[in-house]
Parts: sequence; structure tokens; C-alpha cells
Amino acid sequence: MKSLLLRPTRLVALVFAVALTLVLGTVAVMAWMDFTRVEAVRSRVNRTHLLQQSLMILKEAELEVVTSGSLLKPERLDAVRAHLAQIPLIGGPVGPVMQERLVLMEQLLAQAKTQPRAALPVSLELVGKMLDRETRIELELLDSVYEYASLERRLTLAALVGFPTLVVLVLWALRQRLFRPIGNLKEFLSRLSDGDFAPVSLNGIDPLLLPLFQNYNQMVDRLEQLEQANRNRTLSLEQEVRGATQALLKQQQSLARAERLAAAGEVSATLAHELRNPIAGIEVTLVNLRRELADASLGERIDLVIAELHRVTRLLNGLLQQTSHVPEAPRFVSVHRLVQELATLIRYQVPPHIRLETEVPEGLRCRLPEDGVRQAVLNMVLNSVEALHDASGVITIRVESRDDMLHLQVIDDGPGFPQDLLSGGVRPFVTSRESGTGLGLAIVKRFARDLGGELTIGNRSPHGACVTMSLPHAEAHA
Repeated sequence: MKSLLLRPTRLVALVFAVALTLVLGTVAVMAWMDFTRVEAVRSRVNRTHLLQQSLMILKEAELEVVTSGSLLKPERLDAVRAHLAQIPLIGGPVGPVMQERLVLMEQLLAQAKTQPRAALPVSLELVGKMLDRETRIELELLDSVYEYASLERRLTLAALVGFPTLVVLVLWALRQRLFRPIGNLKEFLSRLSDGDFAPVSLNGIDPLLLPLFQNYNQMVDRLEQLEQANRNRTLSLEQEVRGATQALLKQQQSLARAERLAAAGEVSATLAHELRNPIAGIEVTLVNLRRELADASLGERIDLVIAELHRVTRLLNGLLQQTSHVPEAPRFVSVHRLVQELATLIRYQVPPHIRLETEVPEGLRCRLPEDGVRQAVLNMVLNSVEALHDASGVITIRVESRDDMLHLQVIDDGPGFPQDLLSGGVRPFVTSRESGTGLGLAIVKRFARDLGGELTIGNRSPHGACVTMSLPHAEAHA
């Protein structure tokens, strides 16, 4: 900053010094020229005075010669010679014309000693011419002195006006090149406080101020980077807070679902306990009825009902066991037989406009909790039946074994799952059907996870849904 202020001061001082030197030099030249002109006028005045003295002496001598008729006194001629001899000394340099006339005067004065009447008139005439010439030259010198004096006066007035004007122009130029950019810099700083990080254009900036504005642009660039980093940090913090809030809400929702599931488990345990006795009575009645029937086909149907009652009883017992955290023991099961029996039973519950198909490899035996798998597949099929509702369609139960995992798929050509259920996943009490409870697939999902597997849902193109339950198993082929 010190250098920034000293350099303009030095520049102003240099301009003033140059201007003052020019003015003083001009005054000195004019003074020397005035002295030369005055000296020339003084020499001409001295020359004119000497010629006038000589002319007066010659007139007196001529008058004396004419009146007395005697010869001219020699002292008068000597006085004229003395005056003429002083012309080169105090009258300035003598030119060729004056020199020639002085020589001619010397000859006439010599002639005047013997012939004064003839020489004196010629001498008077010659001195008169010399005097007229000197008078004319003196007037010309005075005119030139007057003209130069007028010029000096005009130059002095111009200097009196021009020097302050020059000072004003220099100050204005300094303001335009130095102080105005500094004022603009003040405006840029106020814009910077408002968050405007636009750099300053360096076009037309004085080289003296160029480093200052370059540093300003670097500062603005750095501040913009810091502001961007601060915005990114703020955005990251907001995202973290939003994520933590969402996680907290999910935890609260999970707790609420857990509370509802606990209440539902308690209700199901109570219902299981209360339903076992009526089911046992129904089973005994069907067994007695089976013994009394002679039709083999009706007996086969009653055997299926009795088997399902056995399974319902096992499920109720399983519900009671789950309340005491006793899982069903897995055993080797023929998956083909399990699915076929389940399909035979479900066909009596599926409406006629819905066709049920199975794709299960024969001879596939796996170590699984049979009742739990049967109930899970049943829930998956019933969910597809409810999705088709009154529309005709096909439900396919497909079983595959790969990568030590048993994949049980239930595929339908219904409307498919809604997008919110696909994005949010299967959750208890979340359903797209008005009459649904949202517990069917949720129970299947919990069953799969308890066995170390998983449940996935998806839609098929152009329409339809696919529910896949993947379970780990120990496979054995018959």
C-alpha cells in the first residue's frame, strides 16, 4: 500500500517538475532574448547619439566657414573623428555599409582641412543618411521588442492559466486511473458481502493496480470455493439428519408393528388354544363318518379333509409352541408329494375360472419343516387367488433346487403388485386390498427369515406377479 501511494506521488511530482522546468526554461530564454534586444537597442541609441553629435559639430563648422570665410578649425574635425571612432566601441558591431561610410567620412574629413566648402556639405549629407538609417533600424528594433514583449505577456498569461489546468488534468487523470478503480473495488467488496463472487475484469486496469485486482480475484475464487464447500457440508448434514430422522421413524414404525404383531400373536395363541377342542370333535366325527361310507371317492375326499384337520391341529400346536419359542423340527419331505397334495386340496377352494398348475421335479426330497412350508405355500397361492378375484387366469406353483437353495415360486397373470409395495417391501398390515389384513405374505416372509431364507416379490411382463420363497435345505434324491 505504501508503494501504491508513493508511485502516484512521484508521478505527480515528476510532472510538476517537468512543467516547472519548462516554464523556467522558457522564462530564461525569453529573458536572454530580451537582454539581447535591449543591448541591440542600446547600441543603436549610442550610435545615433554619436552621429547626432558629429552632425551638430559639422553644422557648426559649416556655419563658421560660411560666416567668417576662414578655414575650418582642426579641433572640430578631431571631435568628429573621435565620435565616429567610438561607434564600433559603444555602438555595437559595425556592418559593411557602416564600415564603408565610416571610411568615406574619414576621407571627407581629411578633405575638409583644405577644402571645407566642398567637403562639409557632402559630410553632412552622409552623416544624415547614416543617422536616418540608424533611426530606422532603431525603430525596427523597438517594434520587435514591443512584439516580443506582447508575446511574453501572452505566454505569461497562458502559463498562469495552463499551469493550474495542467495540475487539474493530472489530478483528474490520477483519479481516473487510480482512485476510480479503488472506488470500484470498494463497490466490489460491498457486493462480495452480499454473496456476489463475480471476478473483476482486468481489461483497462492500470499496471500499478493490476496486482491488487489480481489478488482480489484470487480471494473471490477462494471464497467461492469455501462457500461451495460450506453449502456441500450443510447439505450433507441435512441429508444425515434426514437419514437419521427416517431411520428413527422406521424404528418407531417397526416398534409399532412389533407391538401389533405381539398383540396378534397373543390373540392367535388364544384362538389356537380355544380352537383345538372343536377341531378335535370335528376330526372324530369325520373318522366315524369315513368308516360308514362305502364310496371310495368320497372316502378319499374325507381322508384329505381329515389330513387337513391334522395339519390345522399341528398349526395350532405350532402357534402355541411359537409363543414358547419352540420351532417345528425339520425332516426329509418329498417336495413333489407335498405340492401335489396341497394343489389337490386347493383346487376345491379355487374358483372354476382360475386354473392351478404345478411344475415340481419328481423325486426331490429336502429336509424342511413340512407344515410350515405347506402353510407358507398355501398363503402364497391364496394371495394370488385374491389378486385374480373374478378374472380368469392361471396360477403356477414352480419348485427349483439350485445353489443349495430351494426356490418355491407362485406365479399368476393377475394385475401385479402396486409400485409402493414393490419399493417398500412386504410389511405387516400393509396391503393394497380393502378386505386384506397384510399378514399373509408378512407371515411367509418371517417364516423364510427364521429358516435363514428370504421372500422376494416382483411383477412380470406384460402383467402378472411372482412371489419367490427361497429356503436353505439339505437335498436327498430318492
